[in-house]
Amino acid sequence: MHDSPSVAVLGGGIGGLTAAHELAERGFDVTVYEANDRVGGKARSVPVDDSDRPLMGEHGFRFFPAYYRNVVDTMERIPDGHAGGGRARSDGAPGSVADHLVPTSETLLAGDDGTAVRASTERPETPREWLS
Repeated sequence: MHDSPSVAVLGGGIGGLTAAHELAERGFDVTVYEANDRVGGKARSVPVDDSDRPLMGEHGFRFFPAYYRNVVDTMERIPDGHAGGGRARSDGAPGSVADHLVPTSETLLAGDDGTAVRASTERPETPREWLS
């Protein structure tokens, strides 16, 4: 019998869950301790019950810029647990939570004073684009 090393992770937010996921993939026996009644922290999903079909509302991040590649890498290794155990990709491979990400070309930034500014999410490539 092979005993895996045990690790306790304190906190079930995105940091704690990421640490737990990485450790579990490396063969550790992980227990996550969270003070609240559900995990996810500010990045958790919350059920929205005022609909004729179940929806999830997001409390945390709404976008992941390209430099968040480690977050997306982790998401690609987490199976999609919705719809009866996940869904398959078009190539037949199991789906992941990263399959729910969609590319965007702009974002809306809200100011404290109620103003809103549209900003491109694409990296400028020319001097003119950098200055505009």
